[in-house]
Amino acid sequence: MSLPRPLAVALALLCAGPVDAATPRPQPGESAAQQLHRRGVHCMEEIERPECAIEHFEALLEERTEDRELITDALLRLIKLYEKAGDDEAVKSVMRRFWDAGRGRMRRGHLPYTTRFLPNDFDMLAVANMTRMMQAPLTRRLPPELREYVLTCDDARRRELDDLRLYRRADEQARANNKSLQATLDELSAADRKSDAARRRRTAERDQQRKRQPKPVFADGMCATALALGDATVEGWTRVALGFHHGDFARSVAIAEIKGLAERVAAGVAAGRLIPVDANTWTIAGQLYEGGAVQVASFEQDELVIAPQRVMPAIAASHARGKRSLSREVERLVLGVPVDAGFFAVATEAAIRELGFSGMSRGRRKLLEMLLPHPEGVQVAGVVHEYFGLFIRMPTDTPVKAGMLVDIARRMIASQSESDAETAETLRLLDVAQATDRRALLLGYVLTPGQIEQALLK
Repeated sequence: MSLPRPLAVALALLCAGPVDAATPRPQPGESAAQQLHRRGVHCMEEIERPECAIEHFEALLEERTEDRELITDALLRLIKLYEKAGDDEAVKSVMRRFWDAGRGRMRRGHLPYTTRFLPNDFDMLAVANMTRMMQAPLTRRLPPELREYVLTCDDARRRELDDLRLYRRADEQARANNKSLQATLDELSAADRKSDAARRRRTAERDQQRKRQPKPVFADGMCATALALGDATVEGWTRVALGFHHGDFARSVAIAEIKGLAERVAAGVAAGRLIPVDANTWTIAGQLYEGGAVQVASFEQDELVIAPQRVMPAIAASHARGKRSLSREVERLVLGVPVDAGFFAVATEAAIRELGFSGMSRGRRKLLEMLLPHPEGVQVAGVVHEYFGLFIRMPTDTPVKAGMLVDIARRMIASQSESDAETAETLRLLDVAQATDRRALLLGYVLTPGQIEQALLK
């Protein structure tokens, strides 16, 4: 039987024992959530009492608070504590609470301001908080060249980093297998070439079976924009939103928050890399997309919109009228994502159904739609701290079918885990479950620093 929440909180606040020199004293104006978090961190990092830390962080997850950052930090610390103790089931239990823990009044602020003026037919949206992810402890402990590889727009430098990564993989494997470095390099290079060829064949086969979508404008447009602004990297971009229509990736947009944007645009215009269209819109010199120009526009301070020439006028018109045009269904899904996620993505019901069943025969699609839960969109959130956590939520109005799918998925995970030790370790912190109200399917996956480092060396 669980204790009433006020009593659970009170016990957690007292669990560290009497207040003395080793126990942090309450701070003036500190909320219950802040106190629980501070004391939990003290137990975990200062006096190294994991049981005490768990008590405080578990109690914090029960608090109704708008300090969502405290909740996510507590959740990730609990995952670390339980994982270190070897309690995988407790880890999965914590993962299932990601979406609802600490839920107070719904907070906004997920999106760059200009995002509200995206066309109404855009039904897929993703946002990355670059600053939050790059400053996370996990990111900082990874090899520095990996960070550079993700952010650079210099093709020559990216090839150099590819070679460096190959060398590091080979060196690690040569030491582990007691083989020469050159022989290992040759083996890895041959394996990479074989893998690339297989991937190209699969892509060609898919293209024959269904119409190929164009790349979204931001696939090449983000780096083209950075270079036009005078940078060889997107490192100075603090947050990026990507939006598009599932049936036509050519209807796509990126919105980037960039500090000191006005000065960078002025430098780009002066150098001829940006060509003025009007007071706040420019064309990227020499950059074409699907037969037209790529444009950038700044409707708000330090926010830059990157869009095909045929998409930009609709955004400009909505902004000029001050009329929010972003789909209400997309907004509803976004609002249900914890505001402090390092990155997140949402897709509407129509997008999920069409992308999930595209290319299928009518009969097979009808059968699967009858058997599978009815999705009401999907929400994906990622958090990066000392561990990496990926959390997926699919709202559904068919809880019975969702429950059956959870049972099937769990059996499949268990079966795969029995195949070999490496697969078991990879799937150890993967969880599929139903939300407590049975109104959503939940999937959570956590990768430890060791797993990530091993993956990079494969």
